[in-house]
Amino acid sequence: MTPSTKTFTALALLFLKGFLVSTLWLGTVTAQPKKPNVIIFMADDMGIGDTSAYLGINLMPSTKAIAKTLKTPNVEKFARQGMIFTDAHAPASMCSSTRYSLLTGRLSHRSYLKKQGWLPHGPNRPMIHRALTTLPEMLKRSGYVTSAIGKYHVGMDFDDGYGEPADEFDFQDVDFTKPILDGPTHHGFDEFFGVPGNTEDPLDTEPRIYLRNDRWTFSERSKMKLIGMKHREGRILAAPDWDLAQLGPDFLREATAFVKRQGKGQTPFFLYYVPTANHLQQNLTGPYAVPESIAGTPIKGKSVYSDGSKGGEREDMVLENDVAFGAVLKVLRETDDPRSPGNKLIDNTLVIFTSDNGPNVGDNNAPNQESGGLRGKKAKIWEGGHRVPFILYWKGIFEGGQINRNLFSLTDLFATLARTVGQELEPAEAQDSLNSLAYWKDPKKSDPRTRYFFCHLGPPYGNDAIAVRKGSKKLITEGGLARPWAKPGTRGSAKPVILYDLRKNPQEQGDFLNSETDKEAKAMSRDLLKIHNQGHTRELDTPDHGNLILDDGWHNLRNDLTGSIGYEFELLETRTVTHLGMWDDHDREQPARAARGIPTERVPDQPSRTGKKPRTIKSPHTITLWELKGAIPSPLRRLEIKPGNTGELVGEFRYLKLDAGIPLATGKRYLLTLSTHAGDGDHFHDPVSYDGLSPLINPRVKIIKSVLYRDKSMDRAQAIPSFGDLHHDHSAFRIPVGPTLRLQ
Repeated sequence: MTPSTKTFTALALLFLKGFLVSTLWLGTVTAQPKKPNVIIFMADDMGIGDTSAYLGINLMPSTKAIAKTLKTPNVEKFARQGMIFTDAHAPASMCSSTRYSLLTGRLSHRSYLKKQGWLPHGPNRPMIHRALTTLPEMLKRSGYVTSAIGKYHVGMDFDDGYGEPADEFDFQDVDFTKPILDGPTHHGFDEFFGVPGNTEDPLDTEPRIYLRNDRWTFSERSKMKLIGMKHREGRILAAPDWDLAQLGPDFLREATAFVKRQGKGQTPFFLYYVPTANHLQQNLTGPYAVPESIAGTPIKGKSVYSDGSKGGEREDMVLENDVAFGAVLKVLRETDDPRSPGNKLIDNTLVIFTSDNGPNVGDNNAPNQESGGLRGKKAKIWEGGHRVPFILYWKGIFEGGQINRNLFSLTDLFATLARTVGQELEPAEAQDSLNSLAYWKDPKKSDPRTRYFFCHLGPPYGNDAIAVRKGSKKLITEGGLARPWAKPGTRGSAKPVILYDLRKNPQEQGDFLNSETDKEAKAMSRDLLKIHNQGHTRELDTPDHGNLILDDGWHNLRNDLTGSIGYEFELLETRTVTHLGMWDDHDREQPARAARGIPTERVPDQPSRTGKKPRTIKSPHTITLWELKGAIPSPLRRLEIKPGNTGELVGEFRYLKLDAGIPLATGKRYLLTLSTHAGDGDHFHDPVSYDGLSPLINPRVKIIKSVLYRDKSMDRAQAIPSFGDLHHDHSAFRIPVGPTLRLQ
């Protein structure tokens, strides 16, 4: 084949792949559009009852139609033109975790939270680890220009003037002349304009200065003013012209300017528009900082309910968002689409309107008007805490005022948008994001997949409760998964507290039930533990390259055990073992603090991926493959790996080839162990690593449980200590980084 023929063939195949991707999901060639622009408008603290888009809609077949809402004419009109969801959820009932999930496609309780353990207030390192692929990074792979405007709120690193993260609680050590060290532009956004986090003085301490891309818009410290309320009065750094009431208009100006700029080019764009309204924005004159007008529309004092009664300042901020959203839609309708002459931008833009959690007002534990009549509000595990407005529109695809009653989570946006633009996800990307495009296309098609929702604050169950939704069944578990600092015996659990059937009990009424005896509740709880331990919810489609461990994940590594650590496993098909091996990535050898405990700010949760030390083990280790026939394992083969460049180094693991292959059969149970000694300098064992990912396992291997043998007789397996003070099932699915093998 000539070079020109090869080129033609490659181009033809590339065209055919694109043709098939678009045809497969759209169902027809004639309906095939170009890649859509994508806009996500995510309001802050807005409930279902805060928008007249849901007026007259019953959220579940057994609930009454919503009889009263705020009037939001722009969102209401948008819903009549598009598709409105009745069972869509924020991944968490608090701000930061939802944003983390949306941007990473990972469950919010896996997030890199610090300090208070629930929000990145004060000097918090970024929640999003650099090795994670973000939603904008995925879209950039597909040729998108990306922009974030508004409230980032997943942690940033500010420069202290010496190239290190500023860590004083009130950020008095920030060098405002230096670019920030970690922020939106380091995680896939080409452009950013906005604020690091919240902007209300009583809670947040971050500087009240806009950021543009990675630079502060004001840098003269001597001219900054000190603001603040209550116990932080006079301690918060702010630009001289800082005005809370101006945030919404400023964000809208930047958003519309971005859309207009993109209307001059041939590149699809992604706009992540996250205003601070209607979060509590407290200033010296009142609890809310409401602009007099936005986009030429009066706002302050103008909010009205559907029954004609007037709203307050908080409701004025809901109206502010409605007007801002309408202004963006207006620009889309009026701007020519350079990629499709004769059409406007709105004709090929997927627009999504949603909220980061339930409303910030109303009753904690009773039916709540702002939640659409559901129980509870923000920061609660009840439906009102995490069920949110979710409305989308894409001309010719999602339109016509359809109602979609499928279960959906904002965690799923990552995988769904990837499918929409024809991107294939790698196994290490968006591990908990479920592609929901088929259920968007066909609202009558029922999505049976389980979803998980996290609550940071939420008595009566204590903090860090997790809800499991499977169909209409909702299991609430008492904390533990997100509380590794809890006393031994209570960590890592997923204790069922109550099981609701939302078809029969949509408002989650009733006292606490003893659901531990309920088979369905126990099964759902075990599913929760499984997805937590394995580090992913979706099927990762991991390739079978023959190695038992495909990737070592991110772990807090330490070495405080003497004995043999390993795991029991089964094969799903007959294979032959050709190599035994062990983890040997010692450029990442630095152990870290116990995950999500109280940190020292300069100590990371995960080891670095860019270490400088030589990759070599420090002590000899014996790797043994056993067959489990009875009480005592029977050894099949044993090898010793010594310090030095022995064997074959592949990725994070070092392998030694066997002199003869060992056939392993299905239906039998095997054991793989690694000898280890406390203090020998080699860190193989994973403690309670809630912030990291578990190792990726060969799809043809089933891990039964992790074990420790303390004596050489191998007559009694114990739970690994860091697992042993957790729930007794925690060793299932969660393996220690250490021994591995290669299969043929």
